[in-house]
Amino acid sequence: MTPDEWREAKALLAESLDLPADRRAAFLDLRCGGNPALRREIEALLAASDGNGFLDGEPPRLPGPGQAIAEGEVLGPYKIERKLAEGGMGEVYQAFDSRLARRVAIKVLPVRLSQDGSALKRFEREAKALAALSHPNILTIFDIGRNGETAFAVTELLTGVTLRQRLARGRLPVATAVDIAVQAARGLAVAHAQGIVHRDLKPENLFVTAGGQMKVLDFGIAAFTAPRDGAESMSLRLTAENAVIGTVGYMSPEQAQGKSCDHRSDLFSLGAVLYEMLAGSPAFPGGTPLEAFLAVINLEPAPLESLCPAAGPQLARLVHRCLDKDPDRRFQSANDLAFHLESLVLAPVTPMVPVAPMRRRRGLLLAGAVACLLLAVGLLIGLLAQQPWSRRELPRFKRLTFRRGYVTNARFAPDGQTIIYSASFEGRRHELFTTRTDSPESRPLGLPSATLHSISPKGEMLIDLLQWTKGGALAGQTLARVALAGGAPRPILKSIYPYSFDWAPGGETFALLRDDEHGTQVEYPRGKSIWRSENETWDLRVAPAGDALAFCEARAGAQQVVVIVDRAGKIVTQSGGWKVPVVHASYARGCVAWAPDGRELWFAAAQPGGTSGLYALTRGGEVRPLLRAPDALALLDVAPDGRALLTQSSRRTSLVARAPGETEERDLSWFDTSDLADLSVDGRWVLFSESGQGGGERMSVYLRGTDGSPAVRLGDGKALALSPDGRWALARSATDSKRLFLLPTGTGEPRALPPTAMDVNEAQWLPGGRQLLIGGTEPGKGFRFYLMDVGAKEARPFLPPGPLVAVPSPDGSRVATADREGVRIYPLGGGEPRTIPSEFPERPIQWRADGQALYLGRWTEGKRLGIDEIDLATGQRRRFKELRLADSVGSSIRTVLMTPGGEAYAYDARTFLSALYLVEGLR
Repeated sequence: MTPDEWREAKALLAESLDLPADRRAAFLDLRCGGNPALRREIEALLAASDGNGFLDGEPPRLPGPGQAIAEGEVLGPYKIERKLAEGGMGEVYQAFDSRLARRVAIKVLPVRLSQDGSALKRFEREAKALAALSHPNILTIFDIGRNGETAFAVTELLTGVTLRQRLARGRLPVATAVDIAVQAARGLAVAHAQGIVHRDLKPENLFVTAGGQMKVLDFGIAAFTAPRDGAESMSLRLTAENAVIGTVGYMSPEQAQGKSCDHRSDLFSLGAVLYEMLAGSPAFPGGTPLEAFLAVINLEPAPLESLCPAAGPQLARLVHRCLDKDPDRRFQSANDLAFHLESLVLAPVTPMVPVAPMRRRRGLLLAGAVACLLLAVGLLIGLLAQQPWSRRELPRFKRLTFRRGYVTNARFAPDGQTIIYSASFEGRRHELFTTRTDSPESRPLGLPSATLHSISPKGEMLIDLLQWTKGGALAGQTLARVALAGGAPRPILKSIYPYSFDWAPGGETFALLRDDEHGTQVEYPRGKSIWRSENETWDLRVAPAGDALAFCEARAGAQQVVVIVDRAGKIVTQSGGWKVPVVHASYARGCVAWAPDGRELWFAAAQPGGTSGLYALTRGGEVRPLLRAPDALALLDVAPDGRALLTQSSRRTSLVARAPGETEERDLSWFDTSDLADLSVDGRWVLFSESGQGGGERMSVYLRGTDGSPAVRLGDGKALALSPDGRWALARSATDSKRLFLLPTGTGEPRALPPTAMDVNEAQWLPGGRQLLIGGTEPGKGFRFYLMDVGAKEARPFLPPGPLVAVPSPDGSRVATADREGVRIYPLGGGEPRTIPSEFPERPIQWRADGQALYLGRWTEGKRLGIDEIDLATGQRRRFKELRLADSVGSSIRTVLMTPGGEAYAYDARTFLSALYLVEGLR
């Protein structure tokens, strides 16, 4: 025992000796957390006492928590560098991972666990389960192993402080406390989705990194709430010594009483932690743990508003709801809690400024009186300004769709109670539906496959009639108008490019946003071009008075902005630096909608750092928040009375690969958005980006073995390509799409390349490693492919505008391309292209290793991909491979890469699911 453990054990036994014998056993059971081994130790110490407490002197010799590890000692591939911490739960060291050239943390487990075969087996099984919880707010487990009698667990190495260490300096600012709670709730939501309940959430187990990211630590006494893989429900023990000592004040009442508990117990614990962050003192204080135990079961915490006025009534109600004794009256999911926390508008409290003492001199007295009057007026104005924010109720949500799929658009009908929306449910093609605000039922309108644009005040819809190929791919769309009262659609305009329409006031004409290979133009009314841009633009909306238009635009430097223009196309104002969510592929809607009076434009966006929500942009350029949420929101329509239609969506990009020599695919997803960038020539490594919340504001570049080994973070940015020798990863800045850099995959330092003249979308290394094939957009020009020497400033156009994909041959002499006209092969040295028999939307994926055949992929509604091998000499075609998603609802295969021989491949698949909500109370 260490001296600290000795003192803690003495205090524990002193408490137990004050209790009647019939209550002592239950007390020790509670304090030992159901750990029989720890309980036996306590009983041994109790037997070693004189009946009145511990005798003075040295502590009894009991088995230690672990074995001392010397600096420089090697545990498998891990070389110990220094000790970080020690305690009754083991010792933690910093080590160097020689396999992946990174530093990690290693927890050496107690001797008791190392010598317990069943505990070790359980530890390994459950550590693997926790390793699947890939989330930026959960400590990542890399490995487990044994070295002789030493059992250890390997995790990521963190820099920062525990929340307990931070609380030692006093209470936290309200915004900081809420941000930590939101991150904790997000991490818990992932664990709960896997049936894992933490059961020991407390400030000691929440770690705040130097960059402000929160990590949930130590699932040592976590439990499954549902059987997994046929096993019975059991305790998860990553640390055999994880007793509940010192954490009674954070346990839910049902856990404290030994009853069965589920994920809502963690929400109680998180509420207790949030209460302490705001109040600066525990929700359930006690002079002894027994007093805290009784308080958790019987007493209500002191009103939070009295201890932290800055929290405001909304946040105080939310915290006390988490601390409700009845689990049914708490929040029912961690996602729900995170959503409501981010929905809060935290109003600052005007500080009280002390008035200087009055002086005897009349002049100073008069000045003091004037100062007091000004201060009182300031305080009154401040309080009045706060009232709309602090006293208003949270927005009210009513879910309108319940089927599994995604909603592409929705509008209020003229009566304000009927809602028309387009959606794809259960993997079917897009269809138009109608529902009412007072009913959960929806019914189809009976029209052909279509998506919705707009509804006029006269009840006439603008819709896209969708055309599909025999293979199920979208071939184009035709704009049509059709009355809500019934009748056949009347075609107006046909196009193969995405566009957006919105009725003008009165419903006699409409505005048009047209997208083509040269950029975007806005026509208002149709036929009169008032605005043009080379950038991608979407979601056009006309103001209620018809005097302005708004849309979303993707700008250079990877920014997306919301723009308001007048009828002449002059920019009135715009937002800046917002990540505007795109709803789905070609159906990019859900960005903007005008407020009822037309003075503000409401829009859905995500600020840098990942905070999603709704915001209001005035015509003067001011932005204010309307609603914050943990998941992506899309704003579809606003009624004249302020009610809004929005979707809340869940998105995930999964990365799948089949390694060389294997017959089964393996899921290589790391966080929430694993975007495939490249596959090594030998098929043993994948390069990918994390562009969602897990990747952070600047995105992250990762390299991972197709054998399933842990991913290695190479640096910030968007991943583009691996060099032919595998030593370098080409990446692009997430904030400036003209800046490229090289990241070493092993030892070495990153290298910045000269800025390019174009915004880079994609890039590939040509064989030999000296040249890059870059797909990008120069100012004033459309997308095209360029050739550039590595490290050079200048790039020369290689292909004409039009091709959307380019695949170099193994010898680097040719490039296979695809556009809407078909598949072509261009000689790298110049010359006329060769056309390959194909059918839209086929596109080349890879060349055969000998360069004599080409592999073409054909997508079927994004859910299946058939890969054909075409012999370039004879034109003969054979089916080589078919990829099929197990769950096709809301999912589509995107990037597909193969090795030249086809023995290994990788692809990513995006899953997008959403539900439609009616929201009231937005202000």
